[in-house]
Amino acid sequence: MSGRVARWVGGALVAVAVIGLGVYFTTVGLDKADKLASVIGVFIGLAGLALAIYGLLADRRTGPPSPRPSTAQDTGSVRNEIHGGTHYGPVIQGRDFRQVNLGSSPPPASAPDGPDTSTEG
Repeated sequence: MSGRVARWVGGALVAVAVIGLGVYFTTVGLDKADKLASVIGVFIGLAGLALAIYGLLADRRTGPPSPRPSTAQDTGSVRNEIHGGTHYGPVIQGRDFRQVNLGSSPPPASAPDGPDTSTEG
């Protein structure tokens, strides 16, 4: 059965169920209809809880998705592309790096954590 036919059949079944319950509830009276609707609601809630638990267990059973197998071409290489927008100045991507002053002002006189490269003795 194609997806389009299944949607039409599902929609028709829902419409028939809603109309049938409406007719039944009006014929039995409001008090009895309220009690029956409560019981139907409990069973629908329990079915939803059971499906949620089943989905949780099935998801845990399959585990996380396996990563894409690497090929010789992308071993040890990274390629980043930036598209769209206007970029004024360099775009820096990385991890665990310090931001340095890239403006027009001169760098500080001495770097606090760099090695001493002065020739004074």
